[in-house]
Parts: sequence; structure tokens; C-alpha cells
Amino acid sequence: MTLEGWNQTLVMNLTSLMLSNQAAIKTFLAEKTSGTILNMGSVLGFSPSPNYFSTHAYAASKSAVIGFSKSIASYYAKNNIRINVLAPGLVETPMSQRAAHDEGILKFIRSKQPLDGGRIGQPGDLDGAAVYFMSDFSKFATGQVLAVDGGWSISEGQY
Repeated sequence: MTLEGWNQTLVMNLTSLMLSNQAAIKTFLAEKTSGTILNMGSVLGFSPSPNYFSTHAYAASKSAVIGFSKSIASYYAKNNIRINVLAPGLVETPMSQRAAHDEGILKFIRSKQPLDGGRIGQPGDLDGAAVYFMSDFSKFATGQVLAVDGGWSISEGQY
């Protein structure tokens, strides 16, 4: 890990999130309205995987997303502004292509994310949780982290 890589990861995953949250909150406050923010964390922010996913800067930034989100959720709850976090496991995205094409990782995922046959998640697997947090169904929830991870955070996984 280089300092440049560390800094770039923090800017991409944490600073950009802080700036977008700040802009949304300023708008909610200016309009004197309630609002909801859904931040994207990662299961790696609280459930590391050292053999295949030793991405220290990424894990640190996603852990910080959780802490930041909980902190501002507690501060802005009095304004009926809710902030929550989705923490997915391994989901098929452009960033996960290395894992999606590595037989060793795929074998590991079959036991680490054992739900639905032990597969890599699909973006649509997060839809229900996102709708919940962005709707009035979650009007009494703030500062929460929901792992949508196929069982990652409760499984040992087998190497």
C-alpha cells in the first residue's frame, strides 16, 4: 500500500461521501424538510477477509463510512434527517471483476456467502433494502447499518 493509494481511496470512498452528505443536509435544512441519506459501506468495513480481500485502505474507508454515518445520524435526528448505511458483500460490479474471474475466490465465496448457492451478489439484491431505507417504511430508523451480504458476515468461509 502506498500513501498515494491510501489517499486516493479515502478521497473516493470517504471525502466524496462527506461532500455529498453535506450538500444533501444543507438542502434539507434550507428547505426546512425531513430527508434521508443512504450511504454505501461494505461488509469489509467490519468483517475482513485477509486471504482474498486484504484491501486495507478500502476496508478502513468503509469502516469510516459507518462511523461518519452514525455520527451525523445522531446529530441530525432532531431535524428528522435520517442517515443509514448499506453494507454489501461481494457484488458483481466493474470493481469486482478480478474476484468474479478467479476460481480460488469463487470457491471461497461459495462458502463465505452461502445464501442462494454461494454466489456473488447481484446489484438487484440490494434493491429491497435501498427501497426500505429511502422510503417511509424506515421512518423510525436512523444510524443503522444493514449487511446485504449473502451470509458473509456470519460465515467463516472455507479456503
